[in-house]
Amino acid sequence: MWGRRVYAAILAAFGLLLLTGVRGGGNYELPDGLEMKKSGIELISAAESQGILENTAGSQETPANTADSQGAPENTAGSQDTPADAADSLPPGAGEKYLGGGRILLLANQGASQMLSSVIQTKDGSVIVVDGGTPEDAPHLIETVQAMGGRVNAWLITHLHNDHCGALISILNMEQMPLEIDGIYYSVAGQEWYDQYDPTRAQTAAAFMSAIGKVPAEKRHDDIKKGTQIQVGDATVTVMNRRYQLSVDSGNNASVAYRVTLNGKKILYLGDMGLNGGDLLLQDWSGTDIKCDIVQMAHHGQNGVGENFYQTVRPEICLWPTPQWLWDNDNGGGPGSGPWRTLETRSWMEKLGVTKNYCIKDGDQVIE
Repeated sequence: MWGRRVYAAILAAFGLLLLTGVRGGGNYELPDGLEMKKSGIELISAAESQGILENTAGSQETPANTADSQGAPENTAGSQDTPADAADSLPPGAGEKYLGGGRILLLANQGASQMLSSVIQTKDGSVIVVDGGTPEDAPHLIETVQAMGGRVNAWLITHLHNDHCGALISILNMEQMPLEIDGIYYSVAGQEWYDQYDPTRAQTAAAFMSAIGKVPAEKRHDDIKKGTQIQVGDATVTVMNRRYQLSVDSGNNASVAYRVTLNGKKILYLGDMGLNGGDLLLQDWSGTDIKCDIVQMAHHGQNGVGENFYQTVRPEICLWPTPQWLWDNDNGGGPGSGPWRTLETRSWMEKLGVTKNYCIKDGDQVIE
């Protein structure tokens, strides 16, 4: 009997060793109709896409209010991962390839300004760019896309603010195009609207109108609306709204939200959408349509959509296009000295149990 117990103990110890080894050695990585175009992008009408949307109700939450962010969860390791500990930032049970061979990059600002520049590469190598940042951020974006082959299959613009569309304006104005762009997707008003409702950014709007006019008509997609779907490789982009034209926080609330589905995961880009725009988005879509695995924090994580919106999204991962000074609400007098509400937004995410926060204050962020 004593011998059997010793033998059983040895087997149990050996089994525990094997389990420990397996877990320790796991290689986890995070990081509406027209004909199919040569670029591989298919535009589907809203009517045709309705059935598709019904079948993809899994990612369904709604935008809500805009709050200035002032605080963030203490556990922000996700936004600070280095290659050595990236595996630890995987959501529980994510498996070896969270995005099934695709990846998301959230590029860091190259100057002091807040900005949004994100690149999605699908498993087949197709590339989606969301916004792109300021003109100062253009070189880094170009370098990043060139490393992926130099071709952008779909360029998504949320709204006409320099820290979002400035890089694209700069690129389109170059004598020699550094990138091949198959299609640019956007929803904008006429110049008069910007002159009246967003006067401090009207110059950027005029610059965009001028630059986009240089793009062949077949590559300009300014007719997108709620429910439009764009197929890019194995990724599906759903346009969540045509721009909202509101008299409150007009420029930010004019943001177009895009939901990207990749490997069954849903990523929601909100641009600078504010409180009112978020509430309208919640009215326009069911909670299941708004629910997403990954969300880009609206308006750089502060004074954007409201807490109720994020409660509908219930993300696993947050993308923060937020520089250090904004993350800390620091106007030069130290953390908490600024007027921004980042800390408040951070606390919302903490209450939701989000522990994976990818933030540009820590450099370029990659999710695989």
